[in-house]
Amino acid sequence: QRPGSYELVAGYRFRLSYAPPKWYLLPPEHSVLKVSPNYEVVDAINNSLVNRVVMFGIKPCDFNAIAVLDEILTSKHPIYVKRRSSIVAMIIEECLEPAETCFCSITGTGPTVLRGYDLAYARLDENTVIFKPGSTLGEEIIKATGLRVAVQEQVETYYSTLERAVGIMNTRLPRLEEIQRALRKSVKNEKLWRALSEKCTGCGNCNYVCPTCFCIEIVDRVEESHTIRTALWTACRTYTYGLVAGGHFRRDLYMRYRHFVLHKFLFYSKQTRGLLGCVGCGRCTTWCPLGLDLKETLVRVVKEVD
Repeated sequence: QRPGSYELVAGYRFRLSYAPPKWYLLPPEHSVLKVSPNYEVVDAINNSLVNRVVMFGIKPCDFNAIAVLDEILTSKHPIYVKRRSSIVAMIIEECLEPAETCFCSITGTGPTVLRGYDLAYARLDENTVIFKPGSTLGEEIIKATGLRVAVQEQVETYYSTLERAVGIMNTRLPRLEEIQRALRKSVKNEKLWRALSEKCTGCGNCNYVCPTCFCIEIVDRVEESHTIRTALWTACRTYTYGLVAGGHFRRDLYMRYRHFVLHKFLFYSKQTRGLLGCVGCGRCTTWCPLGLDLKETLVRVVKEVD
């Protein structure tokens, strides 16, 4: 997992899938309602079937991204509420070897989990996995599997490996407070943001793989027997996102890139009781076709502005 590159290698630790949990919680395309020719309205969300789901093996960054979406969408989006309530267990895989693109220690969203989960595990080596319960359900699962209590040496290895992972990521970026202070000062620095966004093509990949992006647009599709109202993901980095009847409010690429970064690190917290919109997963960097590295952007902003 590197800027603009993702590769599956046999024998290596699994890091992040391209699809975050929001692909289940807020599907890329989902029907909202149907209208018949005689104007009978059918609620497509409440009439849809949703099975009970266990979120297994999700990473701490993705687990924390769900908490961000909970703050924003629980009171606003019926499909999210319905699918979120279908999750009966959260089983987290902690990260002991961060990828080149990861920086969850900076955003406070990893590499371990502290609360709100049911069960967490960490792979120490090919033969040893450390489990820890986070709820009554997690304790019941551990009892049912008959796992042995970890010995002191294994516990020490677990904590020392976590500390090493945090240390690696902490060297990649300044402290969060420095980043936020520099971003506030950078808002009117058009020259800097034009330079930072030179690689950006406005494709929207970063929005689609980001675990906390949630913007949608509504499309009505008229068919022979009915009309379907559908919600589709949309991306603030694309040109058409800001195109409205009165003109375009973010015409240039640098404006859209600036908004994306500022929203993640400054604006989200006003909607989420202090939670950041970035969880440090690095997907936006990994899946950018030109490898535009968010870490490099943040480092440069701090260096040139603060």
